[in-house]
Amino acid sequence: MSYEINYDDQKFKDVETDKNKAISDLDKTYSGMVEDTEASYQAQIDASKEWEKKQTELQNQQTDFAIKEIEQEKDQAKKDYTKEQSGAYVDWQKQSNEYGAEAEQMAAQGMTNTGYSESSQVAMYTAYQNRVATARETHNRIVMDFNNAITEARLQNNSALAEIAFKAQQQRLELNLQMLQSKNALLLEQASKKTELEQMYHERWQDVLAQMNTENALAEEQRQFNESMALEKEQFAWQKEQAEKKSSGGGSSGGSSKKSSSGSKTGGTIQKSSNEALNKETRDSILSLGQGPISAENLANQVASGKVTQSTSSSGNTVFKQNTTGSKFGLLWKK
Repeated sequence: MSYEINYDDQKFKDVETDKNKAISDLDKTYSGMVEDTEASYQAQIDASKEWEKKQTELQNQQTDFAIKEIEQEKDQAKKDYTKEQSGAYVDWQKQSNEYGAEAEQMAAQGMTNTGYSESSQVAMYTAYQNRVATARETHNRIVMDFNNAITEARLQNNSALAEIAFKAQQQRLELNLQMLQSKNALLLEQASKKTELEQMYHERWQDVLAQMNTENALAEEQRQFNESMALEKEQFAWQKEQAEKKSSGGGSSGGSSKKSSSGSKTGGTIQKSSNEALNKETRDSILSLGQGPISAENLANQVASGKVTQSTSSSGNTVFKQNTTGSKFGLLWKK
């Protein structure tokens, strides 16, 4: 009888199916955890971008407002310069007008068309020109200061924008690093859990194999027990047959019958017909020992002492053979 393990047995397939399902469930679980981690960090990264955008807008608005105020002051300075220039011209016109108060005063003093009058006109014009030049210089200086202020505001704005961008970028880099570390930790944990599952289902597979081997061993033990019981029944039938023969032939030759009975017990010579109930191969192997049909106990003792060897033939039958080497084999026969 063959007891080879069939590795295509459904029990092995069930273990493999359960393992694959467990690993698939594990992968789904950790995939979900990785996706949740990515989503969480991505939300923080998006918030950082939004913060950068908002801060940039606020900073630009603040700078634009400051520049607008400076531009307004520049406009006011220009208006002041224009007003001063116009005022100087008006004053000069009043002073130099030949019909004006100055001219009348000079006429009253008899200075009209004199050298003093001409010098006075030159002085008034020079004063007018100096006043206009001073106003222009002041205006230009103020405009230059305002332009410098605008340039400084823009430079400060650029610096502030650069700082905002740097802080936002640094924050996003830190978040990306943390996300990468968290994902790597989850992947390492996933790999470890998968290894544990592989080991657990490998042990289950080994348990199935061990169970099959145990069942095969029990089946072989049961087969040998059944074979032993069959042999004992055969021997019992033979002994009963011999007893009946002795009982029926004992009256005609008592002495001869006793001698024959004595010889039967000590010599071990038994008729061949007593083993006809056994399978032919096993029966022939027992008879080939040269002892005739013998009891199971006697046969077992000879196997235990090493005089007879017991084995299984290619057809699955138990066979016996005289041991000519004198070595001792283990007792395979079970009563």
